[in-house]
Amino acid sequence: MTFPSGRFCWFEYVSKDAAKAQGLYGELFHWKTQSMPAPGLPGGQYTMIAAGEHTIGGYVPAPPGAPAHATWLAHLQVESAAKTVAAIEAAGGSVKMAPQAMGDLGTYAVVADPKGGVFALWQPRKPEAAEYRGVAGTWCWNELYTDAPEASVAFYATIGGFTDAPMDMGPMGTYHVLESAGKPRAGVMTSPMPGIPQHWLPYVQVASTDDTAARAKRLGFELVVPPDDIPNVGRFSVLRDPQGAAIGILQPAPASP
Repeated sequence: MTFPSGRFCWFEYVSKDAAKAQGLYGELFHWKTQSMPAPGLPGGQYTMIAAGEHTIGGYVPAPPGAPAHATWLAHLQVESAAKTVAAIEAAGGSVKMAPQAMGDLGTYAVVADPKGGVFALWQPRKPEAAEYRGVAGTWCWNELYTDAPEASVAFYATIGGFTDAPMDMGPMGTYHVLESAGKPRAGVMTSPMPGIPQHWLPYVQVASTDDTAARAKRLGFELVVPPDDIPNVGRFSVLRDPQGAAIGILQPAPASP
């Protein structure tokens, strides 16, 4: 089967020192790496991230002119990269890299929303593995930090076919859950750190947020948000690695009996 459109299906670590990042994240999440030929990249190889039996992302060198800090680049699966790029431009977004074929795997593009939040599009050409959920070490969520949540929700609904399921979070305001194919796919929230650029923050599921956060600190990560509880969701933390890339971790709350 193929993943349904509207799913954030892949995350790439974009960095000027990918080798260093591989070692850190390997120790943090017990990730392994696998390489495949990639003639268009420096070194001619693409390094994939494996969490157990699941291949979930990759490491790529930062292109010329990229910011000095590293980042995680979320990939949104779409039915047509070309049509989605056109919709993005019509809705006020921009194109950083026009759609291009990636061999016989699919079509790839890099875009930005109207507030500058960068993400990628992925249009697969072949059937892909069934969707994983609930597996430690794999991605479990993606969250947009923004100072314009309603406008951002409208944009992503237009270009990604999402519906909005708003949640009242009390003093934190409204948390918008983007859904597609009847499933929650990502969240949109007012940034808790005013003034920072709009960006996507991916989350990795972990068995213990406290243990993972402690290990991250020993490895040189900064605890941007120390471990804390979200009622009925789980225990989370936000980390920043030594190259500046932010990533979230989540220990889901136990399922109701």
